[in-house]
Amino acid sequence: MSEAHAQEPDAAAAPSAGPPRPIVLIAHGSPDPRSPEAVRAIARAAGADVGFLEFNEPHPVEVLRSLADSGVGTVVALPLLLTDAYHSRHDLPEVAKRAEEARPGLVVARAHPVGDLSLAKALVRDLPFGIDGLVVCAAGTRVDEGREHVAEVAAEAGRLLGVPAASGFASGPGPRTGEAVEALKAQGAQRVAAVCYFIAPGQLCDAAIASAREAGVVHVGEPLGTAPELLAVIEQRAAEA
Repeated sequence: MSEAHAQEPDAAAAPSAGPPRPIVLIAHGSPDPRSPEAVRAIARAAGADVGFLEFNEPHPVEVLRSLADSGVGTVVALPLLLTDAYHSRHDLPEVAKRAEEARPGLVVARAHPVGDLSLAKALVRDLPFGIDGLVVCAAGTRVDEGREHVAEVAAEAGRLLGVPAASGFASGPGPRTGEAVEALKAQGAQRVAAVCYFIAPGQLCDAAIASAREAGVVHVGEPLGTAPELLAVIEQRAAEA
């Protein structure tokens, strides 16, 4: 089982008593302007602030310092990432440490990434009729648990649809999305769809889609964006932090 939580959002533990803690979404950032635009839309929908690790502004440490300067004592830093890999394991603790050192008294509660089996429901919504195979496209990671999590999401999406499903990646180890499509076709699937297990559009998402299209998919889904399932997971992770 991967380190990304598989618990349904409606099963989350009740948040502790007291005023709500501000949430700062920690996004990777991208040179593609579509990505930060989509991330900011998610933050607005979730009632959260947002910071970007690279490419875009503001940086998460800057956001956390600003909240502390406004009188906030405890903040939830929540990685807007789908796998528990390098950025959540290394960058997030460093962000929290820098912010707490810069503003003594500030407490940064670190949340888990937002990868969750419940997001499979968002991926399979609005697929065309007659799909008989499904590839869940993801960015890719060198961390085994991250790839395992994507495979679990693909299995759940396939279960919801009642069709064979596989995972494919834009980078790193594991099959490319086009290879995953071809493997399903070799097993007899004729109408394969590709869905995007990405937070937002961007270069890696485009690469995954292009590979799937070259292999002959009949439909390509959109990234998660402001899907209600993602907003529910954000709320759950913040409550658990």
